[in-house]
Amino acid sequence: MAWSSPYAYVAGQTVTAANLNTYLSGNLQYLYDNRYGVGRRNAIINSHMDVWQRGTSFALSSSTKTYTADRWAVYRAATGCTVSRQTGPTGQAYAMRVQRDSGNASTTAITAYHALESLDSYKFAGQTAYLKLTMKAGANFSAASSSVTVKVTYGTGTDQSPEASWTGTTDALSTSQVITTTSTSYDFDSISIPSSATQVKVSVSFTPVGTASTNDWVEISAAQLSVNPAPTYERLPYKETLRLCQRYYYQYGPFGGSRYTSVGWCYSSTVLYAIFRFPVSMRTSPTVTFSAANDFTATNSTAAYNSTGMAGGHVTPDQCLITCTVASGLTATQAAMFSNDQDTTNAAIYVDAEL
Repeated sequence: MAWSSPYAYVAGQTVTAANLNTYLSGNLQYLYDNRYGVGRRNAIINSHMDVWQRGTSFALSSSTKTYTADRWAVYRAATGCTVSRQTGPTGQAYAMRVQRDSGNASTTAITAYHALESLDSYKFAGQTAYLKLTMKAGANFSAASSSVTVKVTYGTGTDQSPEASWTGTTDALSTSQVITTTSTSYDFDSISIPSSATQVKVSVSFTPVGTASTNDWVEISAAQLSVNPAPTYERLPYKETLRLCQRYYYQYGPFGGSRYTSVGWCYSSTVLYAIFRFPVSMRTSPTVTFSAANDFTATNSTAAYNSTGMAGGHVTPDQCLITCTVASGLTATQAAMFSNDQDTTNAAIYVDAEL
């Protein structure tokens, strides 16, 4: 390990000024580094897989990254991979399982990424990083020697996509780690990040062999990347983690019940404008999409009118203007409510500012 545990004297040991000063200094440094001196240590958002805004199971498309647990993207240049939410180890709710589908014969590597945006990466420039990962393997894990490849990569670009080949990309850490069917925490120390680095990411990958059986998977249940050594994981309350995740992605619905989003203004007999505010200021002006054109409703003082078209415009990091089009019935200049009433089971708004 790169850090030292607090020192304890043993029976019969002579206490001298020299060793007292040495051990006292070391113990104080340990205390300051890991309790008081470094503030928020962990740069990984959703480090314990608490938040799953997009769903709980994802079938990967070939050569397209898929965000799964919030802030975690998984990529494979082939099909036949599923990511799912699983029960976590003792002390936490969930884990992220990255699995080669049973019967899949492709030996193309599968990689899970967590990329920091540049604003959160600068603090690593010119520093030594420390990585902790808690992982376990499925009973039929097929990778050679039951090993995964763990990397900490830096680049000199700005806010690049996690699976892309970054500008100035270099692996500060690239190592094989044998994992077992028991959930275990692994430490990777003394990872040197140069002063030129402007973006950092962590990745875990495995290259399967043969044809997959029913449990050819890796589970990641915790991750921590810090500048200072941190022998224990930092855990944030769920509500804080959720808001950090919503800087990058926010999903409104589906709710399975009626929700009125806002009061809008009727531009004409067929168009309702409504302001949709995001719960937090997002990383950048996001892309706003809708579950379907006919999932929503405009309701004025006399009747409800189902949507025939949906669009989000005038988008800023804080809000957008929703345009809800109906067949007819609205009255220009009057107020109307915007809701999900046409399809409460499926209606959703997706707000995406991911890397």
